[in-house]
Amino acid sequence: MTRSLNPHAAQNTGSPPTTLPPKPGDPATAPRRSILAAVAAMIIGGFVGIVPFAAGLATFLDPLLRRKKASGEADSHPPIRVASLDALPADGTPVQVPVIADLTDAWNREPNQPIGAVYLRRDGDKVECFNAICPHAGCFVGYSADRKVFQCPCHTSSFKLDGERIMPSPSPRDMDSLAVDPAKLKSGEVWVQFVNYYPGKEHREEKPT
Repeated sequence: MTRSLNPHAAQNTGSPPTTLPPKPGDPATAPRRSILAAVAAMIIGGFVGIVPFAAGLATFLDPLLRRKKASGEADSHPPIRVASLDALPADGTPVQVPVIADLTDAWNREPNQPIGAVYLRRDGDKVECFNAICPHAGCFVGYSADRKVFQCPCHTSSFKLDGERIMPSPSPRDMDSLAVDPAKLKSGEVWVQFVNYYPGKEHREEKPT
């Protein structure tokens, strides 16, 4: 084999040239470091963003979950005190009284707010209760003392003292009766399960609270 007399010429030894690893300062390693740094930044940024989002979501859902749990454990219509038994006329004359309760949604609570009205009619130690809303169009029903009937001022629906419709009547049903707590009544207080129903329907359909 002929040897070159040029000292700078590479000798052909028949083996591939040796490749040296890049030095730390070699520009070829810069793109690789940039990619790794970008991936690391994305992972850290995503984690940092998820933590406050999860905390905020938990805070947002907490009252909703607590309310759902409470509604599942308690009666959806707990009795509300509306009057004392002694305040009602013993002769059976109906008396309209407001219904006061605490309004609570998922985040706010407003105590002692009027949520409706009822008519109470005493018969000895018993009390009948009717929602004061007319089942026809949702107007408040009045009481005519001279005629001894309930009278709606909007569309002339009339009802007997027991809440029955006086026919002919535009109201699709009788006045909506409400349950009175018998245990509270024995102690001299009138507590009712207040419910609002949709007007204009033949059968009672409860409104959501």
